[in-house]
Amino acid sequence: MPKTSRGGIFFCFCLLVLFSLSLFAVEKDSFIYRVREAINRAKPFRVKFVQQVFDGSELEIEESGEIVFQDQQKLIWTYRQPDYKVFLLEGDRYRFYDQENGQLTIGKVKEKNEQWVWQLIFSDNLSPDITGDEKRRLIFIKNAAEAIDVQILFGQDLLPIKVIQEDPSGAEVVYFFKDYQQKIAIAADTFTLVVPAGVEIIQD
Repeated sequence: MPKTSRGGIFFCFCLLVLFSLSLFAVEKDSFIYRVREAINRAKPFRVKFVQQVFDGSELEIEESGEIVFQDQQKLIWTYRQPDYKVFLLEGDRYRFYDQENGQLTIGKVKEKNEQWVWQLIFSDNLSPDITGDEKRRLIFIKNAAEAIDVQILFGQDLLPIKVIQEDPSGAEVVYFFKDYQQKIAIAADTFTLVVPAGVEIIQD
């Protein structure tokens, strides 16, 4: 998949770490615990995003759209500008539609970095790869062996507002989040992905 597609999909898994780990896995007076409580109170939610890819200081790509997050098992990440793309996660399976390239990729969470995230989801103990800095309202997810380096900044309401992901390729992927709509009603067709006839299907 294109670099930006991989970045978006990987970040979905990083979000799952924060959104779905059991609250009892961390101390109740910790910053990470309060972040998870805030996110759990907000879901299901809709949020707008801007995604930027930098090569050094040069902005290579900027994309934008919205995310609808129901829970750790279901979310839809829709790119609307400049090109239409949709990433739909249901359980451990995903579909990724790229309109410009006429492709639908169907896959399952199975790569090493994905396994790392899902292992955290089902763990009774918080991974040492996740640390929090309450004063700066930051959470870090770092694992050198798996080339994972993500920094998440939270607003005063403890919902994510900015993410910086250092890609193994050397690129930096930055996400901005705004205009959260919390406790939304989920329409019946929200997680329905319709693609044109004749689209190329890729089994990942």
